[in-house]
Amino acid sequence: MEEGLEPHEVIERTVEQHHHGHKPGHAVEHWSLTTLAAITAAMLAVLAAVGSLLSGHAANTAILKQSEASDQWAYYQSKSTKGHIYEVGREIIAALAGSSGDAKASLERFDQQKSKYDKEKEPILDRAKELETESQHEFRQHHYYSLGIASFQVGIVLASISILVRHRATWWLSLVGGLLGILFLSRGLFLGP
Repeated sequence: MEEGLEPHEVIERTVEQHHHGHKPGHAVEHWSLTTLAAITAAMLAVLAAVGSLLSGHAANTAILKQSEASDQWAYYQSKSTKGHIYEVGREIIAALAGSSGDAKASLERFDQQKSKYDKEKEPILDRAKELETESQHEFRQHHYYSLGIASFQVGIVLASISILVRHRATWWLSLVGGLLGILFLSRGLFLGP
């Protein structure tokens, strides 16, 4: 029974064939493309991971801000409801009491309470709108990060294909995918409010 070649013998034969049997520069170019494509795929994978972290953070922050905005809207609504209760109470007292001295004092208290709730609503309304704006901004960032991740993934696939088919054009396309991914991530990072 004949045994196979030892690993070092396979390497020696491959090197010998490379020196004697192939066109000069052809194998080096192939190795260079394979190496470049592998490094490109690895770098794009790292960038996709960074994009994924940014995307997840933006999505979570957007959801949190929207939840806080909903809480503020509920708080605003409760102040509005209390103000309306005092407004209706005032109208009932005014209708029942007429113009007596006790009624005027009660009406003033109702007016003061309604005015108090109207003043308290303003900053709540402003905060709710501010939180909604922040939430929308985070969702827009998430959108750009997601586009960047998709571009990086396309670049990784193209880099992998370039290793298999050994075409430099496919590798260049993987770089284009990576560049698009970087542009989308940058757009997300520097997106104004």
